[in-house]
Amino acid sequence: MAEIPEAVSWTPPAATDTENKKLGHSISQDHMEDSHSSLATGSPKAWEKPGFKAKTLRTWRNIQRYIWDDPDKPAVEKKFLLKLDFFLLSYTCLGYFCKNLDQANISNAYVSGMKEALNMGGSELTYMGNVFTAGYVVSQLPAVILATKIRPSILVSSLEILWAIFTFSCAAVKTVPQLYALRFLIGLCEGAFFPVIIYLISSWYTKVERGKRVTIFYATATMAGMFSGYLQAAAYKNLNGVLGHEGWQWLYIICGIISLPVGVIGFFFNPDFPENSRAFYLSADETELARQRLLREGYKPLGASTWDKTKIFRIMKHWQFWVLPLGYFFVQSSFPSSQPAFALYLKATHRTVYEINVWPTGQSAIGVIVQVAAGMLSDSPLLNGRRWQAITFMQAGTFIGVVILIVWNVPESARFFAYYISYMCAGVPGIYYSWFPELMPHDHEMRGFLTAFSNIASYVNQIWVADAVWRTVEAPRFKSGFVFAAIAGICLVALTIALHHLQLSDVRKRKKEVGEAAKMDVEASIVVEKT
Repeated sequence: MAEIPEAVSWTPPAATDTENKKLGHSISQDHMEDSHSSLATGSPKAWEKPGFKAKTLRTWRNIQRYIWDDPDKPAVEKKFLLKLDFFLLSYTCLGYFCKNLDQANISNAYVSGMKEALNMGGSELTYMGNVFTAGYVVSQLPAVILATKIRPSILVSSLEILWAIFTFSCAAVKTVPQLYALRFLIGLCEGAFFPVIIYLISSWYTKVERGKRVTIFYATATMAGMFSGYLQAAAYKNLNGVLGHEGWQWLYIICGIISLPVGVIGFFFNPDFPENSRAFYLSADETELARQRLLREGYKPLGASTWDKTKIFRIMKHWQFWVLPLGYFFVQSSFPSSQPAFALYLKATHRTVYEINVWPTGQSAIGVIVQVAAGMLSDSPLLNGRRWQAITFMQAGTFIGVVILIVWNVPESARFFAYYISYMCAGVPGIYYSWFPELMPHDHEMRGFLTAFSNIASYVNQIWVADAVWRTVEAPRFKSGFVFAAIAGICLVALTIALHHLQLSDVRKRKKEVGEAAKMDVEASIVVEKT
């Protein structure tokens, strides 16, 4: 294993007397009122009483523990989380929805008149995707580094407004090169959003709060892909020719109209990091609570290991730098989505246009449900923030599906089952990124860097994977693609188990170093007392 630098030995500082008076007392008081009110007042809570109503309330409280947060959290902490969910989570989900809507709209515009209007031919649509990807990949690492220097509320929101403006501009293009330039600029601006927002969410929520929220954030991407098709159909039907604009132009205009206000909202809803937050909806006590919650879980704060000329080389000494991007490559490769395999199968078996368009949306629906359910499960008392079991379970479902599709000569009902169950691993990416803070508690900046680097590695690798193993000439069977997905799934499960053991090893090392440091402090104090 790679060398663990001195930063790993960092431990959260004990709260000062002032902090205890200011924050700890109020939290403990609320907790005592919530947990021991029956002892203090002599009257039991509604769920502590006998009877059917109380039993129902107890059942609901137990359900709450599994689908959201512990209902026994102190009142001040529940209020804080409610604010954070309303402002931060709602904004990030809207922003991610807009990002994926603006990313997907070119395909819908292409088949709705843009191809003919711009005289596009050959592989120009593919080149548009490559140009977008180039901009998207280039901006991610600079973005997460800049986010530690410039407030994310300013950085991300400004870029979101820019990509909305560039999306508007797509409606006015007259030539293909103009569209190339705009797609590159849209990719450049959008590239910052995903890694910075994942980094931000991971910096506010604790281990047992994070999984469900990251997977909800992830699910909005699937919804955006579904919504884009419906939006284009509505725009073409109702707006084609209105004010002299074709339907495909209205798609860009509508996407810009949706994205622009979300960018503006970000200036106010994005709270930045707990260490530098100036969010209008959080009090000074609540931002201090946010910092103390993460310190208690062992997370090093922003700025404790700041960026300098040697930072990347120090990150490269950690096993996380080499393992986590590889793991995310397996995550994406095990997900059989490089080609619309189900839709192509339906087309090859002469299904109706309606069936070809509608039936594959069931895969997306399964993806959304599994993502959110997996996040809730991994945060629940059953797993208590552990991620590897949820990842393994989802990959097992996908593995069953792709093996059936490799065999191929099975009843059609089994083949349909396989196409749908193979989307179980749609929930893995969110859970995988939710794990990053536990794998890198010792370095705040490293978490952001590897979030971006893992995403970049996956994008770059998927370019050759799509061409090498998901070849269109193999449609609709795609045997090579499904074999590759099965192998990647096995590799991911093996790597996930390895990550679990590496995490445990790091925890043991940190405990040992903390114990040795404490022992040295005690010995030093004894020497001082003797002198």
